[in-house]
Amino acid sequence: MESIQSFYALPNDLRECFLDMGSFLENQKINASMLIDLWWGLYFKANILCMSCLQDLASHNLLKLLPLGKNEYEDDIYSELFVKQDNKLREFAINQCQKESSSIFERKRLNLEIQENKFPNWCLNQKQPTVINASLLSISTDESFSSSWVELDCPNVQALVLNLSSSNYALPNFIATMKKLKVLMIINYGLDPAKLTNLSCLSSLPNLKRIRFEKVSITLLDIPKLGLKSLEKLSLWLCHVVEVPNELEVDVSETLQSLQEIEIDYCYSLVELPFWISQVVSLKKLSVTNCNKLCRILESIGNLGNLEMLRLSSCPNLLELPETIEKLSKLRFLDVSGGFQLKKLPLEIGNLQKLEKISMRDCYRCELPDSVKKLENLEVKCDEETAFLWKRFKAKMKNLTIKEEETEHNLNLLQMF
Repeated sequence: MESIQSFYALPNDLRECFLDMGSFLENQKINASMLIDLWWGLYFKANILCMSCLQDLASHNLLKLLPLGKNEYEDDIYSELFVKQDNKLREFAINQCQKESSSIFERKRLNLEIQENKFPNWCLNQKQPTVINASLLSISTDESFSSSWVELDCPNVQALVLNLSSSNYALPNFIATMKKLKVLMIINYGLDPAKLTNLSCLSSLPNLKRIRFEKVSITLLDIPKLGLKSLEKLSLWLCHVVEVPNELEVDVSETLQSLQEIEIDYCYSLVELPFWISQVVSLKKLSVTNCNKLCRILESIGNLGNLEMLRLSSCPNLLELPETIEKLSKLRFLDVSGGFQLKKLPLEIGNLQKLEKISMRDCYRCELPDSVKKLENLEVKCDEETAFLWKRFKAKMKNLTIKEEETEHNLNLLQMF
């Protein structure tokens, strides 16, 4: 393949990124956010540099970029962009990893495939767990896996990818020994959300900074109880969120003291955000998108004094935003696009003097308060009908920019699976 030949011409950093893609299952479309988190953890690359790696690999025909919409990675948001790799290229990447060392235990990347509870012989023929020196470990199980684990010793793993297909999945105890672990990804390819158990094995990991759950059933109240003091980003995609009373006996500002980003996308069971999120005072980005049942945002969101980005897009049942949003003095970007039922913006939204951009396509029913006149150098992205609401204020606002964009009802997500 011509694209394989182009691999040998790549600089070393792009080669490494290409080889990492062998950690995901074949015939799957990978969310770009997942790869960016992975490379961030392994190479400390900024998000924009990770995105550049994706584009460079695509330009060499080593992968394909599949956007769901036009603005698939605008404003440091990548959830609307997917990546697809040809199966032959995936096999090539795995073969290259195997050539790095004749010893399974010394490879930088290790794929562990478990079929019908049968572990590879190298896992079973050891009197005691042999040290695995991989920095990237990928474990794949099928729908018949019973979560009966053998013990592994993986002290140098920095990124762990769990590919599963079963409805019930107990995390392995040996995760607790991965003291260098920075990125954890749990991806369920089964038809229904997988119920996760033994989450407590994560509570002893001092360097865990990013967690991503895909298509799992999770109780959001369990997260702050784990005491993940180094966690910086939590992502939930297509997850079933279990509702429980908002009773929490831990100090969230202490247990999640480093958390800066929360992404919740396509979680159709989510009705409202748990109260503990409003106690994460370190939070800078809160993105809740494509959650059809979300109907309200708690008043306590005003406690998030460090919040810079608030996305509540494609949540059609959201009726209004709490007035306490005016307390978010550092907010730069507000996105309420797709809020068909949104009645109004908060009365004193004009107090958000650092607000630079509002995205509100399909918000033509939304009432704009007079206080918006106090907003300066504001960019508004919206459809033609919503633009009409803003044009009434244009003469009274300093440097207001209105960018009209056609509404996109993109159905490409249906092709992702």
